[in-house]
Amino acid sequence: MSREYRNLLLQAFPETTWPTLTRGIREAMKIADDIRLSTPFLTTLVGRDLRGHLRRAALMWRIQMLCKSKEIPFEASEITNPYTNGTSHLLSVRSNNVELHIVRTEEPEAFPVDAQIRQDSRASNDADLFRDGKLVPLNVALSGVPRLYGWFMWGAAARGDLTHFSLGMPEHRDDKWLTYVDVLTRVAAIEAASGVAAEAAPSKPNPALMLKFREEIARSLGQDNLDQDIASNDG
Repeated sequence: MSREYRNLLLQAFPETTWPTLTRGIREAMKIADDIRLSTPFLTTLVGRDLRGHLRRAALMWRIQMLCKSKEIPFEASEITNPYTNGTSHLLSVRSNNVELHIVRTEEPEAFPVDAQIRQDSRASNDADLFRDGKLVPLNVALSGVPRLYGWFMWGAAARGDLTHFSLGMPEHRDDKWLTYVDVLTRVAAIEAASGVAAEAAPSKPNPALMLKFREEIARSLGQDNLDQDIASNDG
């Protein structure tokens, strides 16, 4: 892994923001699961099949809310996946010259299921180490890269407990990490050192948050032909 890429990632998404990000993800899992279990048509077996999609939607929505409220100093916006004819959307989170997309992975350090938009985006991580025919240091080469690309990676157990949360940048072509940061482990260590229990979501999420998310889910489920590949890969 590269120290230069790691430094750029941590400058864009510093450790001071990780507890808030982790709290937001925990809240999203709780909100999604509570809404599914309290909504009659989502308590069916088909509704259970949508659990991953609901969690993914809640997590993207909650992170976007935290950005809008400036609780975390990033910019977030929904973008359309150009390879799905407008039926699938992603959340782009940007800071400095780094853009991260939110993806679900099976386990820590695992790569998400491949998708064309990810292949296109990660191509920006290939820095040109030659200028005027001369080899330049990596930090100099990276200074000329307009945008670096990576992922917020997360996973949750069936009961909604967060199993992992990390940040990483992939190599251009190979499934190898330019840099990878285990955020959840670091946040847990900070909580343990301070003697504070893990800041989980409250047993009953804020009713206003649940109402807003219900409206978002109604909008999302109203779309025809949701892209099943993206929903399953990231849910």
